[in-house]
Amino acid sequence: MDADGLQGLEHLQGLADDDDFDPSNLNTANFVTMEGVLNGSEQIELSHAGRELGSLEEDLEADTDDESAGAKTRQAPKAEDWRTRHDRTERRNLAFESQMPEMVASYIRYCAEQATAGGPLCTSPEEEEMRVQEVYEIRVVDMFETSTVDVKLKPTENGIAPALVREGLLPCGPWEPTVAITVRVLEAYRIQHARCPQLAIQSFVKSLCDMHGVAYRPYLCQQFSIAYDLYLDVRRRTDERVMLLLGRDSKWRLKHACPACMYKLEGEDKLIFDMLTTMDGNDSLKRVLRRNKTSMAEDEGGEPVLGKSKERVDNRDASDGYMYPRDRVERWAKTRLAEVLPMGSGNSTADNPCADRWKNMIDDVTSKMWGIFDETGIFLALCRHGFVLVIADMIRSGELAKYPLAIVQELLDTFGMNLGAGYDIGCHFRATVENSELGEQARRNKLKCLVGSFHGHAHNRLCQLSFLATYVEGMGLEDLEGCERYFSRSNGLAKSCRYASRFHRQQEITTYAKHFDSFETYANLSKFLCTKYRQALGILKMEAVLQNWMPQEGVDDYARFHEWLQEEKDYLLGLKDAPKTNEETLEMEYVQKLINLSASEAKYSVLLADTRRARADDAPYAPGVGKAELARRHAKEKVDKDLETVQELERQLDIADRWTTASPRWVSTTVAIKKRKYLLALDALELLIVERIFELTKMNQSQTGYKMRKHIAKALQARSKAVRNAIDRYNSAASLLNPPMPHLTWEQVVEYVFLADFDILRDTRAEIQSRPWTRPAYWLAMDRYFKILRAREEIHRLNVEIPRVVTWIRDEDRVLQGKSEEEADADRGMAVQVRLYRERRGRFDDTHMQRFWALAKTPGFTGSVMPGVSLEMRAARREARAAAREQRQAAVRRASGGGSESDGSDEETAIVVDVSAGDEGEEEGWVEEEDEGDDAMEEAVSDLLYTISMVAVDDKGPQQVQES
Repeated sequence: MDADGLQGLEHLQGLADDDDFDPSNLNTANFVTMEGVLNGSEQIELSHAGRELGSLEEDLEADTDDESAGAKTRQAPKAEDWRTRHDRTERRNLAFESQMPEMVASYIRYCAEQATAGGPLCTSPEEEEMRVQEVYEIRVVDMFETSTVDVKLKPTENGIAPALVREGLLPCGPWEPTVAITVRVLEAYRIQHARCPQLAIQSFVKSLCDMHGVAYRPYLCQQFSIAYDLYLDVRRRTDERVMLLLGRDSKWRLKHACPACMYKLEGEDKLIFDMLTTMDGNDSLKRVLRRNKTSMAEDEGGEPVLGKSKERVDNRDASDGYMYPRDRVERWAKTRLAEVLPMGSGNSTADNPCADRWKNMIDDVTSKMWGIFDETGIFLALCRHGFVLVIADMIRSGELAKYPLAIVQELLDTFGMNLGAGYDIGCHFRATVENSELGEQARRNKLKCLVGSFHGHAHNRLCQLSFLATYVEGMGLEDLEGCERYFSRSNGLAKSCRYASRFHRQQEITTYAKHFDSFETYANLSKFLCTKYRQALGILKMEAVLQNWMPQEGVDDYARFHEWLQEEKDYLLGLKDAPKTNEETLEMEYVQKLINLSASEAKYSVLLADTRRARADDAPYAPGVGKAELARRHAKEKVDKDLETVQELERQLDIADRWTTASPRWVSTTVAIKKRKYLLALDALELLIVERIFELTKMNQSQTGYKMRKHIAKALQARSKAVRNAIDRYNSAASLLNPPMPHLTWEQVVEYVFLADFDILRDTRAEIQSRPWTRPAYWLAMDRYFKILRAREEIHRLNVEIPRVVTWIRDEDRVLQGKSEEEADADRGMAVQVRLYRERRGRFDDTHMQRFWALAKTPGFTGSVMPGVSLEMRAARREARAAAREQRQAAVRRASGGGSESDGSDEETAIVVDVSAGDEGEEEGWVEEEDEGDDAMEEAVSDLLYTISMVAVDDKGPQQVQES
């Protein structure tokens, strides 16, 4: 081997080393320790998908098996093999990458031939002038059969792969493949997997084997996976070419993710929130980091040492505009957040009464996760209609504060003003944002942190008054719980992601999100808007009932409800700032110790009398120390101990005269003790109610298995008994107060929806219980009134969003149709791709318009289903006119500078120059006015034709417009 060959071999071996991963550099502070789990100081977090402990158990069993096998079989060491295949995946990817431009071109040509000719999948008509270099024989896997196909290679093609793609075949190897899979098989799996995430490659390949009548082999999954990755990559790059042809850059998807939120029109009404978003974390999509086996070594703390990563090098990127870069998330790392956030301060919990109810509020900086996982979940942001905005990977940690901060920064940079961000701990997250580097930008852009409707029910009442959707102006009927609905379906990807590589996990998530946006969320967009509109109209019908109730209860105006709400808020603020009455004081402890001393002295007196009787002359003889003497001695020691404790408290409280039951301070402290017992009983009852609400929700949630439902049902049965006992303890404590607090019944407690009633019960003053906003009837009326307000806001927002969607449908169809016709002569392949893109985007447009026209006939509809004028399209037209005007002026300048040969032409040129040399502002204004007039006429004619077409669609019959 020559010197160049040796140098190349050394380069390949060096490329395979993965020495950058050092377990000692891991931030193990974010890992759950086994010792902490066993002693109860740390909590095990299990996702909806489960199997975290199973993954850990498999690793431990493998380590133990390796050790035991090595102890039993002491074989001679094998010769060391210096060859490596650690980077074989990367080398295969680089080989495919070198042929990728030709493969994309072949795929575009294949799609064009299929769209126009509609011939067989594996054969395409060859051009007469094509010169065949050779014929390549390959095994082809189709849906129902496997056959051998001869593929003709052209001399101009770079490798075999482009020739196979030209025939609708995706190879399983880059240079000399022996097996290829047809496009329709891969497309069938892509669609089925997107519709049913639980369908993994292994199950699909086994199904193919069953249909082909062959035995399953594990290597078939690897072959299918290679071809599937290549197919998705070719599709993605083809889509990139289409977007580039349409002039849509990488940021276009995020800026146009939702037409109802982002496609603003001229003359539309101003909304309080330009856009409503929701975000949350989910820990089901974990990924196990593959490591080398260790000999169960332990560190100084006795914890197992993580082995070195053995994952293959794979530098492919499948973010596709959805995944937020890791390095940008790490800008908000723990060390940086600790400098700007008031974490761990002594009054942080006191400032936020909801802190003890939400785990991610307590652990937002220090949340831990099992060390065997690399990615531990995703953090997701959606618009209110359910379109995916941004996804961030959670890396080796729980739901840290850095993830929502990074997402919010991206949303602020992209959308700017008047954003509403829903989060299950939005009350706490607002303080996090204000104290971070985003604080100034968030205040400038008027960011509003909110709490979702479901999570808000378990928040403190004072928190609800500021963040709950019912009381936030501009929220409408939005519940901000879209992430929970998305996670209930995306959790099906857990099986495919748990043991996948980093690239494959990212590809699974983004492919699912892209398909979900296009074929689920967009397909149901009009249904979402129409359902919300009808829901709002139904709520507005309750206003008549409220108006009849108000005179009967002496409520003269709607403003009274706002006064009550502010009065309740002021009261709770004062209650928050008041000293904690359920904390034990020294006075309470002193009274309790006096009671203990009195009881021990009384017991000692009784035992002393028994001892004296035992020592009397007529008492029976008992050898040794009698039981009465032993009990007396123990009682004496108890008296001395209680007396010593009382004396110590008297020194601390500086009490000269010991209190008695007649002392004024004794009486006041006894009242405080009764109140404390009452509040403790109330806290215990509230905690049980919180647990009951969440367990009921979990039992009724989709994706909850039968065994889990039975387990929760048993837990609820036990919880019901505990609730009954807690009610009895509460009623006993409430009856001891003066005046006594109202008793609670089982029926009252189990029907609690909001936990706000517990906050009212905490005040034992009689005048509080007499205020109108504490009475159930008045509270329900107030809640109904604010729901009516939100329903009006919802109709106002929908009257803005529906024309946006209608205008988007018209404009998008025009743009794509125009570009397709424009490319028909220049590039037939790209013209077909634009047409296919238009068909994918517009397949649901007729359904949308049918639903909108049906809604327009609904009594109470006050909006419009006519298209408007988009601000974006108007700006694009102005830019095009400006460019055309510059071209005309440049042509005039060239004509005036070049001169002419005849007098007539000189006169004509002079006229042109004189016109162009006139007042530039007037000329531009005249052209602008003329163009605007032409545009207006064109818009009017187009809208008329569009309306006629929609009327024709509407005449198809009511059965076609009925919503599912």
